Amino acid sequence: MFLESHGFKSAREYFLLYEGRAYDSKAIVGVAYSLMTGEQYTAKDFSGGLALTERLERLGFEVTGKMDWKLEEQVLACDLLDQNGWRTIPERDSRTEDLSKLLRAQWVYAPSIPEYRGTDSVHRKFEDLRTAHPDHEGARTRGGKLSVHVAASFAKDPHKMRALAETLRQNGQLDLVLDLDEEYTDTSATEAASAEEIVAAIEGKASQRLTRVYERDPKLRRRKIEQSRKERNSIACEVCGFDFEATYPGVGDGYVHVHHVVPLHTTGPVENTLDDLILLCANCHQMIHRPKQWLTPDELRAIFNL
Repeated sequence: MFLESHGFKSAREYFLLYEGRAYDSKAIVGVAYSLMTGEQYTAKDFSGGLALTERLERLGFEVTGKMDWKLEEQVLACDLLDQNGWRTIPERDSRTEDLSKLLRAQWVYAPSIPEYRGTDSVHRKFEDLRTAHPDHEGARTRGGKLSVHVAASFAKDPHKMRALAETLRQNGQLDLVLDLDEEYTDTSATEAASAEEIVAAIEGKASQRLTRVYERDPKLRRRKIEQSRKERNSIACEVCGFDFEATYPGVGDGYVHVHHVVPLHTTGPVENTLDDLILLCANCHQMIHRPKQWLTPDELRAIFNL
């Protein structure tokens, strides 16, 4: 096995994402450095985590951060616990397996990371939520502030929270992202939000996602802009040549629209490369989308040059 033969263990949080697969970031860096220097490096020889992630991102790679459980995920897990009378749900229970399959299906890289939302992870989250219930007597696991919020919300208004969980299940697509909402990152606080606050937060997200929200990767956008600076020495519009930076010095620095050559609303979730993107000024971007049948960049160039 690759990891064992090079002296590394499986990663739990930080993975390098590349062409639909996830790789252990520390192992990739260690083996690459060994090949470059001729010296053998193992996991004990250098630190990984956030520092290594930042270094890889500066080189243009995409790396996951801490893969905390999202609000929608915890609502679905807590609903199963509530239906089970807040008793422990074993790892080998069919409900654990079914939730694991649903959550893993939300992320394209999950097949490369067996631990991601696996049955062990789901069972541990069940325990986080179970011990976070306001009526629980005994020690609480370190599930974080969000688990406390969700458990307290189910205890206060179970009917409303069950209805919300059912809506999420029927939707089937949770549109998960990997960054935990900022307001729930402080695990030192233990006060619980009201059920109304939790419901409002999730319903606000769901209502947007059930209409027209298309995820865009800010890292891909940044890399496209960096590529343009290297290859064209500017980030001017690739159709008309308008340059916000040159026209509005200081105010327009770094401003440009990054357009998907094939709009996301026609493709659904896809893995995009830099070649799938083009830099446009606001006017050209609007003109591409203005016709009932969107224009390609080449079609818009032909109209502009008439």
